[in-house]
Amino acid sequence: MNRFPILKIVITHLTSRKRQTIVSMLGVTFGITVFIFQAGVITGLQDFFIEKTINSTAHIQIYQDKNQKSPPILRNAYSEDETWISVQNIKSKNELPKLKRGLQIVEILESYPEVTGVSPSLSTQAIFKIGVADVSGIINGVDIRKENRLFDLEQDMVSGSIIRLETVNNGIILGSGLAESLGAILNDNITVVSPGGVALQMKVVGILNTGLRELDDSRAYSSIRNAQKLMNVTGNYITNINIKLADVDQSSKLASEFQTRFGYTAEDWKVTNEGIFSVFRIQNIVTYLVIISILLVSGFGIFNILSMMIYEKMNDIAILKSIGYTDIDIRNIFLQEALIIGFIGGIFGLMIGFVLSWITSIIPTNIEGFVSSEYLNINFDPVFYLMAFVFGLVATGIAGYLPAKKASKIDPINIIRSN
Repeated sequence: MNRFPILKIVITHLTSRKRQTIVSMLGVTFGITVFIFQAGVITGLQDFFIEKTINSTAHIQIYQDKNQKSPPILRNAYSEDETWISVQNIKSKNELPKLKRGLQIVEILESYPEVTGVSPSLSTQAIFKIGVADVSGIINGVDIRKENRLFDLEQDMVSGSIIRLETVNNGIILGSGLAESLGAILNDNITVVSPGGVALQMKVVGILNTGLRELDDSRAYSSIRNAQKLMNVTGNYITNINIKLADVDQSSKLASEFQTRFGYTAEDWKVTNEGIFSVFRIQNIVTYLVIISILLVSGFGIFNILSMMIYEKMNDIAILKSIGYTDIDIRNIFLQEALIIGFIGGIFGLMIGFVLSWITSIIPTNIEGFVSSEYLNINFDPVFYLMAFVFGLVATGIAGYLPAKKASKIDPINIIRSN
């Protein structure tokens, strides 16, 4: 059968019931708008957090896990499987989290072609005091030039300079949240007290804001030497080695290799932030379930409207079949009606979703949470737009196929006899 008469019939059906056609299109438009907007907001926030995490934390961190038990030393003398070893009154050993041969490990790591930067450090809990205010946090002793090469700290400085950590005796850089809690500003003198009771007078030489709330509220930087003074340890004492990689996707493989080679825990950034990524996965599941539910409701709406249209067009279907239209032609008429509703509704959904997302992205929100951001970060990835449009078209196609198939099975003789 010629396609043009079929298309003309399709247009006539859709325009003769304008209200139902518009309602069906609005259902698809609404579903795709929600898809675009919600997916853009959720994944935009997640991408922003991941980017901040990758830039502000180590891709791999090597440290001594105090909870990891070492094998009994007697196993070296009695290694046979059938030998039973019983030691009475075992006393726990008070081990410091020091990395033995830490500086040699740093040199070895720097020789890896995949590694772009290595920074040794030591960290400890501390109490920061100024006037009557005191706040607990973590002080990191670092080589500030190496640390800056890894995390680009200079870019996050809101006042002061990272170089002053080398030039000012007992200098300290505070996270913005920590400085705010203390009420400290640049060049203020504060007192830092370690868990061992060692107190050190330090001058604030810089304040930085990474955008990661947890870090900014608790982290401070000093030189390695000052951190060693606070911990009352010797000059080669380090507790952590932070590593940056050229390809962040190799972090899991290299972390496993480093752990086997050096005998210390090597943790990649995905494991470190596993809790947050679990929340993201749940968030994604909920988001897609909501979107699918909306599109399913839209699909049922199209199904109902086409079913009613078929009921009302029984005589037309009988006449069409009587003059030579086949079952396939009849099915195609109603299937094309569903697809046209899905296509036009989908196009409007994409446009409204994009405009809504763009307007939202330029409204100042001053987000404070996992991350700090002045504006909401929206993901405008074209893949989402393609997915939404294809999914909407498939949903309307399925919703239209069943009534279209039912229409193609109508026997014209029964319709004419009933009339």
